[in-house]
Formats: sequence, structure tokens, C-alpha cells
Amino acid sequence: MINMFDLHADLALAIQGHQNEYDGAVLRNHWLPIWQKGGIGWTAAASYFGGEEDWETMKDTILLVKNDIKESGLKQILTPADLDENDPCTTVVMTIEGMCGIKKDPEDSVQWMYDQGNRIGSLCWNDENALATGNDGDPARGLTDMGRAVIRKMNQLHMIVDVSHANEKTFWDILDMSELPIIASHSNCKRKCFVTRNLTDQQMLAMAEKGGLIGMNSCEDFISEDPDLQDADHLAEHVLYMADLVGLEHIACGFDFGGYYYEEDTGKDLFGPWQAQNFIDALMRAGLSEKDIRAIAYGNAMDFLRKHL
Repeated sequence: MINMFDLHADLALAIQGHQNEYDGAVLRNHWLPIWQKGGIGWTAAASYFGGEEDWETMKDTILLVKNDIKESGLKQILTPADLDENDPCTTVVMTIEGMCGIKKDPEDSVQWMYDQGNRIGSLCWNDENALATGNDGDPARGLTDMGRAVIRKMNQLHMIVDVSHANEKTFWDILDMSELPIIASHSNCKRKCFVTRNLTDQQMLAMAEKGGLIGMNSCEDFISEDPDLQDADHLAEHVLYMADLVGLEHIACGFDFGGYYYEEDTGKDLFGPWQAQNFIDALMRAGLSEKDIRAIAYGNAMDFLRKHL
């Protein structure tokens, strides 16, 4: 088994979905055995905010995740010293998916999120908020002045900026402004599957030029527009295309497994973290070497975070 670093997992939703079953420590009691089965050695713990949440709701959700990590006794990634590829017991890095609750005091808000342990963050989900514009927002609208203040503060703290879900105007605004490389934690190639959530060749080339990283997304609709092709083998085709375009060193995993937040299994082969090894098997069938597969599985994410946290 090759262990994996998943750069996007909706663990706030995963915790909330099982709170009634456990007296705290949902991650340990419910998800840890599943991660061990699937070979998830390191994972993001994303707090998701879709556009309607206020700052107090954001704080409550972030603290829920922080406290469950603590109660579960899991290791946490806060500095490069916490990254150990030789110790793949499940370790988590807290992340933010959307900052719609920030409507004032952007620097103080980012500092608070960082102080709770968050090390990666996106300014928006698909929404249009006070900071930035997601895929469902006005295509001509990008970063706001407040959003630029957030980017400056994130750069100062070495909190990684995530552009998955940003519309193209916001993407280019962030890329132009950020002094540090950015990630798209869970986005695929638009050339292989033409949906707004995937990245154009130009976006991927620009990210790579600045040392960025892209996590492969297992969500079916982002793998293929053909339902019969929404599987691990066709996600591996995204990897091959991207490796040829920008280089294998810019590719990682950001599965966004539906199994964290959907109750009903879709029956596909990458629905939940228990199926993560199906992606490894697909990369093997695609002809990648074990060295290259390990780089995609965890090595590139480790290297990126070591350089930029």
C-alpha cells in the first residue's frame, strides 16, 4: 500500500455528520479506521463555508474541527517540522474552504484562523463575497480590496492561498498578487473535462511557473462529462495530461471525497477515502513508476509545504 496525502477533505462536514454517534473524537472513532484502510496517511481538515455563513458561524465550525482533532489525539501539521513522510500515521492540516464570513477586520480574522491551526485557505467557495468571486459569481468580478488585504496577511503568515472554486478573474488576481506559490487543492484539467471548476492549460502553466501545486479531484463531474468514464482510470488520464503539460512535480491529491458529506454511495470507485488505493492502482495501470506515484501520492505535497509553510 502507498500512503497518500489528501489536500482536500471536508472534515467539518464529516464530523458534523456523526456527532450524534460519538461523545467527541469523531475523527478517531469513525474516520481513523477508514483512513487506515484506504492508506490516507495525511489529510486536510477543511472547514467549508458556502456563502451564507457569518463570522461567528465560521468560528464555531473551525473550533469544532480543532477540538475534534485534539480529542482524537491526531498529529497536526503546523510547521515544516511536522511533516514526516516516514511516519504515515494519519496527520491533519487544518484548512479553510471559503471566507464568506469575513466582512470586516480582514487581517485580524486571518490571524485568528491561523492561530487556531489553519495553514491553507481559499477566499471563496462558488459564492461571490466581500473578498473574492467564485465560479457562480460575476465573471468580470475578481478580488476586492478587502480580499487583497487577506492575501497580504496570508502571505505574511505563510498561510497557503487555495484557488480551487475561484473564478478566472479571481484566480488571475490572486496569482498576480500573491508573493508565495498558490495551490488549487482540488481541481482537474478543463481540457479533459470542460467544467468551470477545472483549470485551463493557461492557468496550470501559470501556476507551475510560480511553483504551484494542483490536487487531483475525485468528484465524478470533474473527471469526465461522460458518466461511464467517471472513474479512477480516467482521473489518471488527467494526471498524464497535466504531467506532460507542466511536469509531474506540480501534481498531488485533493480528492474531495463525497463519502464525507453524501449519505448515499454513488457506486463509483473513488467515492470515499476507503477507496483511495483505487487511484494508486489506476496510476500503475497508466504506466507511472513507483517513484512517480509516490511523488503524486504524498511527496509533492510534502515538498510544497516544507518550502512554504
